[in-house]
Amino acid sequence: MAFVPESTLEAGLAALKQKDYLSAIAHLENVCQIELSEPILIKAKMGLVAAYQGVNEIEKAINLTQELSENTNSKVKEWAVNKLDYFTKNYPQPTKGKTTSIPQTSDSGFVPLEQLPPPSTTQRIPVKLPNKTPKSTPNNLTGFTPINQPIKPTKKIESPSNRESAVQPKTSVNPVSQKSILKPQSASNNQPEAANIPAYKPEWKQAERAKKWQKLPVNLGFRFDLTQLWGVEGLSTIAIVISLFWVISNTAGFLISNINQISLKLSFSYNYDYDYYGPLRYVTPITVSIIVGLIVATPWLMDILLKFFSRLEPLPLTTLAEKSPEASRVLQRVCREKKLPMPKLLVVSDNAPIVLTYGNLRRTARIVVSRGLLEQLTDEEIAVVYTTQLGQILYWDFAFLSWGVLVSLLPYAVYYQFSQSADDHENSYVRFIAGAIAALAYGLYWCFRWPILWLSRARINFSDRLACEITGNPNALTRALIKTCIGIAENIQKQRETSYLLEGFSPLNLVGTPQAIMLGSLYPVTPLEPILTWDYLNPYRRWLAINHSHLLLGERLRILARYAQYWKLETELNLLTEPAPKGKFSKFILQGSPYFGILLGLALGGTLWLIGAISHRLKLTQILLDWMWGDWSLIYGCLLIGISLGILFRINAFFPDRKIPSQPQETNLPQILANPATLPTDTQQIIWQGKLLGRYGVSNWLCQDLILQTATGLIKLHYFSWFGPVGNLFPRSSNPSEMVNRNITITGWFHRGATPWLDVRTLTTQTGATIHSSHPIWSFILALATALWGAYIIYQGG
Repeated sequence: MAFVPESTLEAGLAALKQKDYLSAIAHLENVCQIELSEPILIKAKMGLVAAYQGVNEIEKAINLTQELSENTNSKVKEWAVNKLDYFTKNYPQPTKGKTTSIPQTSDSGFVPLEQLPPPSTTQRIPVKLPNKTPKSTPNNLTGFTPINQPIKPTKKIESPSNRESAVQPKTSVNPVSQKSILKPQSASNNQPEAANIPAYKPEWKQAERAKKWQKLPVNLGFRFDLTQLWGVEGLSTIAIVISLFWVISNTAGFLISNINQISLKLSFSYNYDYDYYGPLRYVTPITVSIIVGLIVATPWLMDILLKFFSRLEPLPLTTLAEKSPEASRVLQRVCREKKLPMPKLLVVSDNAPIVLTYGNLRRTARIVVSRGLLEQLTDEEIAVVYTTQLGQILYWDFAFLSWGVLVSLLPYAVYYQFSQSADDHENSYVRFIAGAIAALAYGLYWCFRWPILWLSRARINFSDRLACEITGNPNALTRALIKTCIGIAENIQKQRETSYLLEGFSPLNLVGTPQAIMLGSLYPVTPLEPILTWDYLNPYRRWLAINHSHLLLGERLRILARYAQYWKLETELNLLTEPAPKGKFSKFILQGSPYFGILLGLALGGTLWLIGAISHRLKLTQILLDWMWGDWSLIYGCLLIGISLGILFRINAFFPDRKIPSQPQETNLPQILANPATLPTDTQQIIWQGKLLGRYGVSNWLCQDLILQTATGLIKLHYFSWFGPVGNLFPRSSNPSEMVNRNITITGWFHRGATPWLDVRTLTTQTGATIHSSHPIWSFILALATALWGAYIIYQGG
């Protein structure tokens, strides 16, 4: 498919807005000559009508408008008919030399649909029309707004103190008129279908807070049992200590033994009584000292890391009081009543809404917010957010989680530093070595995140509940959560990548970055209630969210809505109360087949043990099966074979080999995401157009930050090179990180889980460059390798 260079269309529309009509005509006529996508052609021709009108080329404007009036799209046709009637009424005898004042409604001379005069019965001028062009889907990156693309309106949020704060998504489409907001189209319809009726317009209900309220019941929303939280804190701490001890001790042992070996080889004389393994006795004391040191220095090390990624400054209480008087009052009152030391208040210079609480003791606790959070939330919303952080301090979960996050951030800082250094280096070998170290450090970061995920999820309901009981304002917390998602999505679209601060510190933030990316981008174009039903109605949602750092936002908001209903308040969101769908257990088993394969392998190994035990008991020496009894290699080998079978069972469901659509589809994420019974194995094979967002260069060699920006939202991408996990590290390998900030056509497999994602099949740029992904192939290779490994272990025997 041919595409016009992005700059040509943008330049034409930009010139049109600046009333540089001659430049606009030159650019837009070029678009009409080479472009094949009908929606883009429609935009260019509508702009040309305005440009011709601006230079008094009325006959050309009429001819082009007549061409648009024959379009099969009813709304395009209606617009053109009204425009023709307007020309006929105001220019009954159009000539090239005539100068007449032309009424305009915008700087560009473009007349919106709703401002055109009513249709008349005047005779139109017949013209000869060219052949129609194929249909496709545009990716609008300019301020020009055609009638077939939804406009994201500006949203104003009023607080009880009459303070307004604008929340406007930073998207590629600038609003022209809120009356021309249009509904997103169906993903199954390739024909662009415009609508001239106002569609979804996001507005805050500003549901009120409780005037008088009583304590919430124990079982309302979730079971309030602090012993469960403390148990999770203890188990998470043990898991972190074990994993950290293993990594540090093995690293220290490797370094000490190699240094000792080198020193012995460099010696001129040898002491034959020297204990070669003697230096290794220092490994355990060194490891314990490092772990204790990290615990003691947690708040100060976290300060250093925050300064490493952003600018960290003190936030005086008086300054906070200017932004949120209620937050200042609540902080002082709660600390006085609960006998808590006043936490240290800090602020980071970041436009995304961020709030972090960390420390190792209550008196060393810090509450850090971003300037984006203070700018985007209202007085009462800031207050309730600060109260949630006080809840984390009161229940002590902040201390355990802070240390766990610190452990994961140490390799993350190594990844950040080496990736930045590699991008700045011209030597390919140095770049490769630095990139390999960065990739290894990023892998360690993800491994160290696992022990803290359970605690990060478990703490949220407790802090939310305390914040509601203290402020009586669950609706403000609801708005704060949604606005945080909106702000994170806006920040990613504006920066065109996920910031290191958002990714690295995500477990401490108010909402998880992966959830916020999608939900925040959908808010301006569709109601969130149908999308959120999956989070609290899907019967297997908790299993599918096991690798997430935060509770599913829909489940969290539903609990807040129950608090509001208990206090007889109107809820900020109208969450659906329909019964939970009955999910097919077979689909869930298929989704978790690699994990259930562990059980299958254990059962197979246990069966072989049983056969061996029976043979041994009956003394069936002629069968020679008694060797299987007590042979642990059978258990280990069958365990791997079971995992291999599970991977093979799921491949066809995850990567079905169905026919890909021939044309890019209208991206309607809300429609795809609205079914609460969907599982990741309900795969949809798609072809979409959009802009590729993400980090550029070495920092994205593992393709961990790839996001597709579509007309109706953001979607996370998963990419796997032909050479597997290390393929992207090869110096001359094709990498999607080289395509970021460019328009692409993408094919792949869409999966709906706790965070929807798209497994990439192909990525194609406007110039025709294509990168292929190999998820199915490497899934099969992984299954085969696991099975062979298991068979080898069994062959070797115990």
